[in-house]
Amino acid sequence: MYRKNVLGALFALGLMTAMSARAEVLFAQANFLLNKNQLSAVNYRGKGVAIPVGAKVAVVERDDDEIRCKVMDSGTEFRFVTHRSLGKPINVLFAGFFAEQDPAARIAALSPEDQKQVRAGELAKGMSREAVLLTVGPPPPHRTPSLQGNRWTYWSSKFSTFEVEFGPDGKVVRIGDEPVAPAPPPPPVEKTYYHATANFHFDDGTVSWVNYLKGPIIPFNARVEVLDKGSSSVKFKVVETGAELEFENDARSGSETWKLFQAAFALEDQAAKLQALTPEDRKKVSASEVEPGMSREAVRMAWGPPPPHETPSFNSSTWTYWKSKTSKVRVKFGKDDKVASIE
Repeated sequence: MYRKNVLGALFALGLMTAMSARAEVLFAQANFLLNKNQLSAVNYRGKGVAIPVGAKVAVVERDDDEIRCKVMDSGTEFRFVTHRSLGKPINVLFAGFFAEQDPAARIAALSPEDQKQVRAGELAKGMSREAVLLTVGPPPPHRTPSLQGNRWTYWSSKFSTFEVEFGPDGKVVRIGDEPVAPAPPPPPVEKTYYHATANFHFDDGTVSWVNYLKGPIIPFNARVEVLDKGSSSVKFKVVETGAELEFENDARSGSETWKLFQAAFALEDQAAKLQALTPEDRKKVSASEVEPGMSREAVRMAWGPPPPHETPSFNSSTWTYWKSKTSKVRVKFGKDDKVASIE
């Protein structure tokens, strides 16, 4: 009887040794926390029994829903489980937690400070991505699809999360509920201003391409800011007054709206052109008046370009303007290119 018992014990011991030899032994790739002998692929980072990084773990059994394991040093048994929201097979997720490679070499490649944090299982600012992975493991892929992202989201529990944020250098700059540093304001956009090339009249918020000689005036060289460009109109604002107006075109002009607008409002400051006139012409331009003896340039500044459908060329001896839709005024030039008469 005694001999049979001894033989039975030896057989059982040999069987256990053989099973142990065949067991799949892996290394913990980070510090993980067990909750009631369960390790979720969500990788909850709240409270629990710790499995230290580098710990040897034997895989006892695998199936589609869970993987049963045993921590070899402590003998603690646990179940690795997944969640359908993670969107990956359990074996793929498990490989991010436990692998054949001992992480000791990865830890040794870190800076001394990062090595301390990994061993302590604690996150700190300045840690590298690799150090974070070795400290707390991978973030759940449904909220952090790429480890190249600047923010990794972890779960403290089923109801709370925290973020680990990395800076441009790949080092941790924020952990948990610390306020997100505001993004630097974008550089101010330098506005583009146009300058009135003449005195332009407007009526009921509209500047006509005809430039009817009635109504309030946008003075020569006034700065304007374009607000919107359309096929038949250009909306703009007079910088000095804040008045928002609309430059309107119609089929009679035979020209594109933007081309007409640019003839009326140019990018270049017009002050030098005004100074090039005679003192008398400058006074007339400032008063929006045209009188005999004025040069073509002065007339152009005082009343604007004559509508091209009746004055196709600035070299014409007669420029035709409109005081209203039914009343015209003609400026005739002499051989000296000075105003000879106004009719």
